[in-house]
Amino acid sequence: MIKIGTTKINNEITEFSIEQFEKLSATMANKELDQFEKWAKIFTDLGADEDEVYDLDFDKFTEIIKDFCDTKKKPTKKFLKSIEFDGYTYQSHEDEFKLNVRDLKMIEKAVSTSPENYISKVLAIIFKRTDLTKAEHYGDSHLALKSKMFKEQKANIAIPFMAYIGEKLGNTAKEMQVEAAEIVE
Repeated sequence: MIKIGTTKINNEITEFSIEQFEKLSATMANKELDQFEKWAKIFTDLGADEDEVYDLDFDKFTEIIKDFCDTKKKPTKKFLKSIEFDGYTYQSHEDEFKLNVRDLKMIEKAVSTSPENYISKVLAIIFKRTDLTKAEHYGDSHLALKSKMFKEQKANIAIPFMAYIGEKLGNTAKEMQVEAAEIVE
């Protein structure tokens, strides 16, 4: 936790909700904001007083940014296997975490169509309620409900999944480009 003026704000991934983390990520990715605007928006979105943020001198502001980024708690790299909501169990995997093509297709679409809130949507796709059929799991209303539930969870549970997906999609895209180039030759 760091202090800006009279307000203490969270700076650890284990303290952010997924909804807060999605908002922070969207702000950082916003190409219309310059770096100082991004950081000021992040701090005010986390609860700091806007006047106190904008009245900071440059050195203090950059020191606060550095403190904000200097986190002590590192997110786990272990995949969360299951989670319970309202008496129902949602499972991401049994023995080893893997994604099927359907899930990857849906994840890719969620990321490209909802850059401001895709993390909760990705987790909604990955975690399947153990008492439902595939058709029920992939239903739009069920995915929307799960996405809403995941927004309230701590952001650190998403990190291993997002890193895995980023790595898989990045490597696959590179391999596909190489294969396409070889076919053309």
